[in-house]
Amino acid sequence: MSSPLRATGIPRYHPCGHRLLPALVLSFLPLVLAHPPAARAALQTAIEQAAPKATVQAETPPPTDCAGGKVLSFVAHPDDDLLFMNPDQYDAIRQNRCVHTVYLTAGDRDDGMAYTLARERGIMAAYADMAGAADAWHTDGLVVGQHTLVRHTLRANPRIQLIMLRLPDPWLGAGWGSLTPLSRVESVPRARVRSYAPYPDTYTRSELVHLLADLIRQEAPQDVRLMDPSITIPYRSLCWRCAGHDHPDHIAGARLVEAAMAIAPGSYSRTAYLNYPSQELQANLDAAQAARKAEIYLRYAKDDPRSCPPGSACSAPTGPEAAWVGRQYYVARPADPPLQAQAHQTSP
Repeated sequence: MSSPLRATGIPRYHPCGHRLLPALVLSFLPLVLAHPPAARAALQTAIEQAAPKATVQAETPPPTDCAGGKVLSFVAHPDDDLLFMNPDQYDAIRQNRCVHTVYLTAGDRDDGMAYTLARERGIMAAYADMAGAADAWHTDGLVVGQHTLVRHTLRANPRIQLIMLRLPDPWLGAGWGSLTPLSRVESVPRARVRSYAPYPDTYTRSELVHLLADLIRQEAPQDVRLMDPSITIPYRSLCWRCAGHDHPDHIAGARLVEAAMAIAPGSYSRTAYLNYPSQELQANLDAAQAARKAEIYLRYAKDDPRSCPPGSACSAPTGPEAAWVGRQYYVARPADPPLQAQAHQTSP
């Protein structure tokens, strides 16, 4: 069981302060030393910029009015929602709905807490941009049953909340063809995964499912959004840029959310999104939607040294991201048949 916020506190982020960095950096120094020079350089940049540019205060946010409805979205990594659930996330914000997004992993890619904080800083900036608000946030611990999760709440619009489980995110082998901590705990009996600070906790698959179910009940959303649980390719057989393949964390996270929904039923709608394979389909967003989606993604990418290396112009998405920002496809929508039987649907 995690200690209460009052007892442990949450790292207090200051726009110009670096007092937290020594402990964070030293705890992950062995990982840095194991990296090749290019990766170490990118990580060093993240470390040097690890104090969030956003104004983040460690305090409980004010109560929120979700009379317009609440969307509860679950993704594996910071940026999955921007690439695969937008423009739906942006539209929900503009409709004055509560938009609470849950990030299952820390997205650290074995680059340590400095990189995790950089990605969190980027996703906060992107949501502030979508809300048309200042990039200033409250940060506190959200108690869910016996667990505590990091929660960032946009100060100018507390209907927007980002909830972080911070599960580790390295490959457990050479890369593609290996498991990740999330896909291992989802698929290997008796496997366990331990989350990062400031609320470290250890979970089995069942414990993760029950945590997510408790979160669904506690949040009481009108809409639940998740990634694609329907891909049946074994985790160790998945490959990068292969047709019909996806990231194991996307699939594992979606399966865990599906299992949680099964034990936390409700009147909420369920929408599942196509992820990597959307690049194989025709672009289906109009020019204005695609341009805005790209702009939002780039706002995130500027804080992610892997997506926007130091010295890069980062004026447009590159690689598969350039395709993903022009697309949004559904695997299942509220009025559709069960997820397993549903063909890919285009966004209206």
